Amino acid sequence: MSIARSLPNILSLFRIVTTPLLVWLILAGTASAYLWAVGLLLLMAISDFADGRIARQLNAVSPLGTFLDTISDKIFVAGTLLPMAESGMLSSWIALIIIVREFIISGLRSYAAAEGKVISAGKWGKQKLAITVTALVWRLLAASAEAGGFLATSGGGALAFLLSLWPIPMALAVIWTIFSAIDYIWKAWPLLRTSWIPFSNDGETPTRSAEKPHV
Repeated sequence: MSIARSLPNILSLFRIVTTPLLVWLILAGTASAYLWAVGLLLLMAISDFADGRIARQLNAVSPLGTFLDTISDKIFVAGTLLPMAESGMLSSWIALIIIVREFIISGLRSYAAAEGKVISAGKWGKQKLAITVTALVWRLLAASAEAGGFLATSGGGALAFLLSLWPIPMALAVIWTIFSAIDYIWKAWPLLRTSWIPFSNDGETPTRSAEKPHV
C-alpha cells in the first residue's frame, strides 16, 4: 500500500529525471528521434494529468507531492521548448513567453502561500498545459516529416498539409499562456495591491517616509 501511495511522487520524479533524455532526442535531429520524443512527451503529459488524481483518490496529497508536481511539468515543458528553439524549430520568443509565464505564476503562488492565501487555477490555466503539449507534439511530428521520416511518405499530401498547420496550435498555446498569466495576476491583484506599500512597525499604517512630500 505504501508503494501505491508513493506512485504520484514517482510519476513526478519520472518527468524530472527523463527530461534530459527528451532534450537529447530533440537535439539529435533525426526523424526517428523526433518520434521517440513525441512518445516520451505524451507519456510525461499523461503522467502529469494522472498523478494529481491518483494522489487524491489514495488520499496521498502531501507538501512534497505538491512541490514535485508543480515543478515537474514546468521542467519537462522547458526541456522541450529550449532544444526546439536552439535547433530552429521554434522562435525563441515563443519559448521565452511560455517559460517566463511559469516563473511569474510560481512566484505569485509562493508569495500568496507566504501570505496564507491560495490562488486557484482558472480555466485558462487548466487548459494551457494540454494545448501547449498538443502544439509541441504537432511541431515534433512536422519536424519528423521534414527530416524525411515515414511521415513524409505516408498519408500523401493530406498528411503533409495537416502537419504544416502546426503554427495554429502553437499560436493557441501562446494565447492561452498569456491569458492564463493575466488570469492569475488578476486573482492575485488584491493581495499585490495591499502589499505594495510597506507597512510601519505597528503593522497597520503604511509608511510613506521614502516618498517625496506633497507640496
